[in-house]
Amino acid sequence: MTGQGIDSKKRIDTAQLRLAEAIGRLESAIDRQSNSSTVLESEISVELNRLKNENIKLKELFGETSSRLDVTIENLKDQMVLKTKGQA
Repeated sequence: MTGQGIDSKKRIDTAQLRLAEAIGRLESAIDRQSNSSTVLESEISVELNRLKNENIKLKELFGETSSRLDVTIENLKDQMVLKTKGQA
């Protein structure tokens, strides 16, 4: 081979090495992003489940509070009727 042929081969080898390294960096970046997305999805799923459970508890509390309020209103109505009858 001539000096120019060796130089061209060396440049091609260097370019191929740089390309392989660049591909490796891109693959690593994709893996990190994929792992990050998986972690984020997992965190979102955990938070969603927590919020669903909290919603269930709040609905139960609302139901209990509503029932207690209904009883209290009925008691107040009864007291008002008794007072009204007592004044008549």
